[in-house]
Amino acid sequence: MTSAGASSANEAIIDMASPRHWTAVRSPVRLGLLEVITSTGGATARELSELLGLKSSLVHYHLGILERSGLISASARDGRSGRVFMTAGRRLVVAYDKGSRTQSERIRQLVITRLDHSVKVIESHAGVDHGRLMVHWESLTREEHREVVKHFDQVDRILSRARRRRRRQGLDAQRATSHVVFAVESTERAMPPSPRLEIRPRS
Repeated sequence: MTSAGASSANEAIIDMASPRHWTAVRSPVRLGLLEVITSTGGATARELSELLGLKSSLVHYHLGILERSGLISASARDGRSGRVFMTAGRRLVVAYDKGSRTQSERIRQLVITRLDHSVKVIESHAGVDHGRLMVHWESLTREEHREVVKHFDQVDRILSRARRRRRRQGLDAQRATSHVVFAVESTERAMPPSPRLEIRPRS
């Protein structure tokens, strides 16, 4: 496995065998900062604070954890006010050993943490009529399930295209404008189907 923080073919390796790497990426905020820094080729703390609407002290706190982990480094650049934070490569890669229970659990927790963050955002907007959300248990045929998966693949292609476009653009484009939550899985658990609820605000 590539050593912690090292890059290969312009890749920045996040090594789940490294406790420091694991601590650094457990936070959705730090993952977001990593993505912006990686996409732009480097950004200052002030630029990140202004872009993401975060307090300067909070940005410096998270950047400190990322820097101590070795996932980012900082240096002075001509014409830039403050240190510029950079990653080793332009592509973030999470590396782990399948045979390691600890590392496999860290991968699972990494996914759960991102989902929890999304749920909190959704809960904060509950009942607000400016988006669409579908969370549903239903009895689907195999063909219906495959049809939903096809739509999943289409959404994935749209997101990949948008990400490639964003990464070709400057710092100002490194702010999400949509929150996309899409999941589909087969289940053997005894779960009741979900009702379709009409949410209607009182006038």
